[in-house]
Amino acid sequence: MPPSPSSSNQSDGANIPMWSADTSPKSRRGILRRAVFSEEQRKELERTFRRQKYISKTDRNKLAADLSLKESQVKIWFQNRRMKWRNCKEKEVHNNRSPMDELMAQGLSQEEEGPSTNLPNQFHHYYTDTTF
Repeated sequence: MPPSPSSSNQSDGANIPMWSADTSPKSRRGILRRAVFSEEQRKELERTFRRQKYISKTDRNKLAADLSLKESQVKIWFQNRRMKWRNCKEKEVHNNRSPMDELMAQGLSQEEEGPSTNLPNQFHHYYTDTTF
C-alpha cells in the first residue's frame, strides 16, 4: 500500500503535499500546509529575487519546473519575499534618520497637537496670545 500524501516526509520539500488528505464531507476542501524549501531551492529563489522583484508568469513557470515546485509555491514565495523586503527597507530608512530628522518629525507631530505648553511662564503669553 503506498503512503498517504499526508505522511510524505521528504527533506527536499519538493514532494510535500500542499493539502491534507482529509476528504470527509464535513471538512473544508483542505488545510494549506507550509511549504518547506530545500537549501538549493531557497538559494535559487533568492538569486532570482535579487534580479527581479516581480516575476512574470513565464519565468515563474520555468523556475517552478526547474526547482520541482508548483507555480503557486513560487508565486506565494515571491509575494512573501517582497513583503519582507519592504519591511526591511522601512526599518532601514527609520534607523538611518539623523537626529535632526528625528527632531523635525517630533516637532511636526507636536504642531498637529496644538501650541506647546512647555514654554517658560514668562514667555508663554507671547506665543499663545493672539491679540497683539
